[in-house]
Amino acid sequence: MHVIDACFRRLSEISIPDLLGEIGVYVLWSGRAKARPSYIGEGNVLSRLVNHHDRFSKPFDGFAAVLSRADVPWQRAKSNATIVETLLLHVAHDTDRAPAENLAPGSFRALDELFERHGTARVNVSGLDPLRAPEESPRIQGRKRIVLRSAAGEDIELEHDWRYRRRRE
Repeated sequence: MHVIDACFRRLSEISIPDLLGEIGVYVLWSGRAKARPSYIGEGNVLSRLVNHHDRFSKPFDGFAAVLSRADVPWQRAKSNATIVETLLLHVAHDTDRAPAENLAPGSFRALDELFERHGTARVNVSGLDPLRAPEESPRIQGRKRIVLRSAAGEDIELEHDWRYRRRRE
């Protein structure tokens, strides 16, 4: 099993030096978003935030989980960020929290290599819940898990700890 730990912190509480050159996952909430995030992305967090600054209504806020560390090669951090982004997008869609601005469903390319080696991926999400509005201060008690495993044939199974919301009409 391939395990990724993602501790989400509120963007307004992360200092710029903590983000310089760091690879991770971010969830943006525009000033008008109340029920679902505006965008879920991955990459060099600070650089990506600069690219998005004029795309969303102000004030925008959100969350980030830095996945790069001194003991993790850059390529592994990038692959892990792609996996976390893809799985968060699927959980968001599954629970009626799909971001308004994401056009693609995430990239499963990083998951192909992972399934060849491990067959199962688990993301442990801790800190703040990135799929709830920042003003709610949505602290996660313990952690929430997202588990993706290969099933019979070409199928995959996705399990997660997020509750399903009532579907909007």
